[in-house]
Formats: sequence, structure tokens, C-alpha cells
Amino acid sequence: KNPAPNSQNLNGAGRADAVITAKDLENAILLSQYLQGRVAGITVVNGQAVSMRSMGLNGRSPMAIVLDGMNMGSDFMLDDINVVDIESVEVLKSIGNTAIYGGGGANGVIVITTKRGAGTESNYARYSPGIVTYSPKGYYAVRQFYSPRYDVKADPKPDFRTTVYWNPHIVSDPTGKANLNYYNTDQPGTYRVVVEGIDASGYLGRKVYSNFGNCIFCFRIYYR
Repeated sequence: KNPAPNSQNLNGAGRADAVITAKDLENAILLSQYLQGRVAGITVVNGQAVSMRSMGLNGRSPMAIVLDGMNMGSDFMLDDINVVDIESVEVLKSIGNTAIYGGGGANGVIVITTKRGAGTESNYARYSPGIVTYSPKGYYAVRQFYSPRYDVKADPKPDFRTTVYWNPHIVSDPTGKANLNYYNTDQPGTYRVVVEGIDASGYLGRKVYSNFGNCIFCFRIYYR
């Protein structure tokens, strides 16, 4: 059975170095997090997939992303699309699979096909570079989020998680404060923190903190 029957992969649907299906993504929170460490020869840098094969040639040039047959351009991030709307992801790394994309596929290609058709209508309309039409689905059901244990012997394998902390059960104290503790990854860089919540009256709140350097492991949130 073809794992990507509706794909517009120029090589032919399902002809790729790796294919990820909607079933594989059932418990995923972010596409970038899922790809990191699961697809050989692929790493995620600043929210974009990078082929290890191309890193020595072109620095860290990201792989091209083709979404429902449309090239999304270099500004499109893996997590700009919700994993629940994905039917399949095809990873093209080898020259045999990327050659048909010409120069645009020199660093590799990720072909994403969204769910559409009877009974699987996508939450996203057709994409255009720089334009996204989105109909919110509301809150997600609680999902399990993996966090490494640090009360065991040191793991020799590097920790390259792209999402270091996610918690759907943060309750602030009467003053609107909550303390969070998390462990960083082994990859240096800056951090982006998104805080979202709802109070007892149903009012929503959202705050984004950007450009944090490598803090040790503690961050304090104030939410009123």
C-alpha cells in the first residue's frame, strides 16, 4: 500500500528516502521535534530541516519544503503547519530523488501532503507563499510530552531536542505566578518561550518571549 497516495512528489507518490504517515504523527506535537533524530541524515536547525549531506557544501542551507505541490520558500518553518493536518511527509535526500527538482532540490526536499477530500478535510486551505488561511480548531487534547530523566547515569548520546519543555497543566498561585524548571539541550542557541492560558472567567492570555540565550535550567512565568 502506498503510504503517500495523494502526494504530488515529482518522483511519484511515495518514492522517497523516508515516508512519514499521519499514523506515525498521531502522538507528535511538532513536526520539527518528530523529525529530529528519527530520520537518518536530517537535523533541525532554527525550525528548518537541514540535510547532513549538504552542511559541508553550503553551510546550513535548509531543505526545500513542498506543500501540496507548492514550493513554500526559505522562510517557511516546519512548525508553520499543524501535525494533525498532515497526511504524509516524504523526505528526499539522495541525488536520485532530488535531481528532478533541479537547483531547488540541491539541499534536499521535504514533500508534505495535507489531509483533504471526503472525511479528511484539511484545517488549512491551499497555501501560497506568504499567505496562510487558517480556521482554528480550538484547544488540543492533552498529549504526552517526553522529557529526559536526569536522575540516572549520564547518557552518552547527545540531546538535540528542539522543544525543551511543554506543559498543559500549569496553575498559577493567587498572585498569578508559576515557577517552571526544565533542562536545556546540548545544542547551543537562542530560545523562544510561548505562554498561553485561560483564567476562571474564560479570558485568554498569550505572551511570547524571544531571544533568550542558553540559560541554565530555570525560567519564571508571571501570568495574570
